[in-house]
Amino acid sequence: MRAFIWDLDGTLLDSYGVITSSAVDALKEYGISADPEELLRYMKNRSLTSWLRNASGESGVPFEKLIGRYAEITHERDDRITLMSGAAETLRGLRKGGGANYVYTHRGKSAYTVLERLGVLGEFDDLITNEDGFAPKPSGDGIRELMRRHGLEPEESCYIGDRPMDVLCARDAGVTAVLFRPADGCVEPTGQEDLIISDLPEIIDWGLSDRSSNDVFQE
Repeated sequence: MRAFIWDLDGTLLDSYGVITSSAVDALKEYGISADPEELLRYMKNRSLTSWLRNASGESGVPFEKLIGRYAEITHERDDRITLMSGAAETLRGLRKGGGANYVYTHRGKSAYTVLERLGVLGEFDDLITNEDGFAPKPSGDGIRELMRRHGLEPEESCYIGDRPMDVLCARDAGVTAVLFRPADGCVEPTGQEDLIISDLPEIIDWGLSDRSSNDVFQE
């Protein structure tokens, strides 16, 4: 494997606490209550955008107001985001072994500032965020653009994410689908994964070995 394309939130970034609390607080300002654990579970298996659209439909509060206020609050809390355990070690290990790291994320320009603050921005060859204008996941358009820019072949590329949406995104782009599923996670595999890992550094030996991209294992 040559190219490792990464999702950020919940995969490399330990940010779900910030995302969840920001969404709950934004909803509260409009008189909408939300259970944090339920919201988190829904977000991991579907999306926060879908949750906010449902809340908008049920409450009558315009979706644009909810998503806008959420964006403001979460941006103010970006400094609370940390790296997932083993993230820096994994990124550096892959680069040291001859791999290249890329990002395809629904996060906006804050992806750059957060990764720079955490000291790992230099571990990536390129990033595509939601501000680049590609169709959102599960479309694989963002991955295809990274492959086009850098001359990557599908068989030498993988996409690593923590949600079913990420697996479907990888499938759409025709690259190896890697699901990051921590032991304490609430996401069920889709059955379309090529690889399931419970700890980020696991991908180093797999990714830099001669194993087939069709090998699947789960801790």
